[in-house]
This record gives sequence, structure tokens and C-alpha cells, in this order.
Amino acid sequence: MIKKIAPILLILAGLLIFLYPTIKDRYEIYQQRQILKAWEDNLQRIDQVPIDAQNTTADEQDQTPASVSPALTGANSADDMEQRLQSKGIGKKSIEGVLIIDKINLKLPIITNATQAHLALSVASILHTGKPGQIGNYAIAGHRSHTYGKNFNRLDEIEIGDRIQVQTADETFTYIVNSKQYVKPTQVEVLEGNGKDSEITLITCHPLYKPTQRIIVKGILAENQNAES
Repeated sequence: MIKKIAPILLILAGLLIFLYPTIKDRYEIYQQRQILKAWEDNLQRIDQVPIDAQNTTADEQDQTPASVSPALTGANSADDMEQRLQSKGIGKKSIEGVLIIDKINLKLPIITNATQAHLALSVASILHTGKPGQIGNYAIAGHRSHTYGKNFNRLDEIEIGDRIQVQTADETFTYIVNSKQYVKPTQVEVLEGNGKDSEITLITCHPLYKPTQRIIVKGILAENQNAES
């Protein structure tokens, strides 16, 4: 019996060895497609109407910097946001760090995974992208809230040369903005890294009302540009 089965097993083993490269390539292609699908899903959630827009009047949505209460701006929102996250059951383990952009007075906790629920609360990282300070493209998505200064409402004010900071529990990473562009929602390639630098990508919808594009703000870790931190 064993003598009859042995040749069959050898043939099957030979076929597996022969087909292994093809199977491996197919599996890698499948994984890549799954990642791209996840990226597309995350980017589509940015277009969901922010909660504040559903509960504000037209006058409130059209507020200008001079008429907005300081309590609504990024500088004072971190503590309020932390309390709000805790009330929603999101603990410290789900917070990757704090995003700080002095140029637009923004300071917000970064939640892991840009789900619709998380984006309703703060900005969130996109799965299968990079990590703070590491080689790769650390991508963070956020709603362009209709309330002035809230979340990524002012992201379009960012210019090349501005600084973006990510504060983790152990370290603060400073990125220098080196690119700003407006792309179609289907252009998920903006989430890919260049394979050699520590990058950051901030993403939100554009224009503010009836968005058809994405604002993409990219930066590179300051030490990679020999910039002062």
C-alpha cells in the first residue's frame, strides 16, 4: 500500500514545488488588492457628512475666524476630545499619539483605524500604512468639519515648509511639508511610501461642501532633510 502511495505523494510534492512561485505571487496579489480595498473604504468614509454639520445652522457653518469661540479651535480641543473619546469607550490603547500643527492651531488625538465612528470623533490613521517615525508612509485621515478650526477644516491652509508633529508616548516626530496636491478619490496610490523615507500624509475632502476631490498634504521626517527639529 505504501509503495503505491509513495509515487503519488512524490508527484504531488513535485507539483507543489513547481507551483509554489505562482501560488505565492497570486497570494501577494490578493493581499495587495485587499489592502487597496481597505484604503478605498477608508477614503470613502472621509466624505461622510460630519456630525457637527448635521446639527448646526447655516450661520454657524459660515463662521469666520474672528467670530469663532476659542473653545472650538484646535488649541483647546485636545482635552475635550480626550474626554469625548473616553465617553465613547475609546481608551489610551486605541490612541496612537497626538497630531499637532501650529500653523492651523490644531492639536488632536490620533485614533487607530479610520472607521466612520472614529472619524466622527477625531482624526484617525489608515490601516496598512506606516507608523510614526518609521520608514513608510504614515497616513492620517480626517473630516473637513464645517465648524471653523475643527478637525481638518483648515488643512488647505498648509503650505510647503510648514511643520507637522506627531507626539507619541515616547517621542515627538517632526515632519516638514514637502507636497500639497488635490487628487481624485480613487487615487489611493498617494498612500504608498517611497520605500526609503519616513513620510506622513494627511487626507481630507475638498471642497468643503459637496466634495469631489481629496486634499493631500505630505511631509517627510525632519531629520531626513537635515532640518532642525
